Amino acid sequence: MELRKDFTYSLLVPTSMGVRITPINGQPVHSSSTFTMQVTSAETNVASISSFLGLPVKVLTTFVKDSPIANLIKSNLRSRHMDYEGVEIPQGGPLGLSAPVQYCGQRLRLSRTKGTQ
Repeated sequence: MELRKDFTYSLLVPTSMGVRITPINGQPVHSSSTFTMQVTSAETNVASISSFLGLPVKVLTTFVKDSPIANLIKSNLRSRHMDYEGVEIPQGGPLGLSAPVQYCGQRLRLSRTKGTQ
């Protein structure tokens, strides 16, 4: 196998980004009022290894336009030395089009049901 010598990125990562909300000190969700929020995706967690080794990495994803969570995700990717590219879609309602959120490792999908506000 012959590998290309001229490339911009060593790794392109298509993924769906989200946030994880976890109670502090390992408390159960129902008894906590303080949570931490982390940007996460399995693919970018693996890609971080390459970027921290100095290899150029680019993440391909979708962002919600004018969203503070999208800004948090972009900032997090920059802090891990990863470039990113993705279309910005309108929010589409109070919960967005489909916002993946994890509570204590359990993935929930908050999405607007057709016909609801």
